[in-house]
Amino acid sequence: MPISRLLKCSGFYKHCDGGHRLNGNPRKNSEGAEIREYIVGGAGYPLLPWLITPCENGDLSSAVSDFNAIHKAAWSLSVKAFSQLKGGWRILNKVMWRPDKHKLPSIILVCVLLHNIMIDSSDNLCPDVALSGHHDSGYVEQCCKQLDPQGRTIRENLVKHLHLSKHKALPN
Repeated sequence: MPISRLLKCSGFYKHCDGGHRLNGNPRKNSEGAEIREYIVGGAGYPLLPWLITPCENGDLSSAVSDFNAIHKAAWSLSVKAFSQLKGGWRILNKVMWRPDKHKLPSIILVCVLLHNIMIDSSDNLCPDVALSGHHDSGYVEQCCKQLDPQGRTIRENLVKHLHLSKHKALPN
């Protein structure tokens, strides 16, 4: 099942799409464009107002290339965090890919809470705990072509905002 279809079946999607999550007050950039709360998604996810995906590869402007590089760095951090969570809590390796949709959110929440307690206690994962990669070594991410017009506008505003911020930070 494609990632985008799994997402659309989730309660998280329904909450975000209904405006009940990721609905904080938007900020205005220097050009007056809105910058809203969003999460970073990989190419397998649809581009939505609250889920920002990278721009497609091809003949990309420097601004879009910069955006994609920043997006990739943020996406990599989320993948690393999830890998650490899976590495520390082996139950996630067993149930994540055969989920009981009623139990899985609670299992993930408990693992995240326990993980945060470890961090707050300055306790670290043992160095010999292997961090798991993706669940399927033969997995190839499919690219989702769904683009919400408002999501596209928000991503374009982010590209412009990051490009302007970069140029303001450069010495004259």
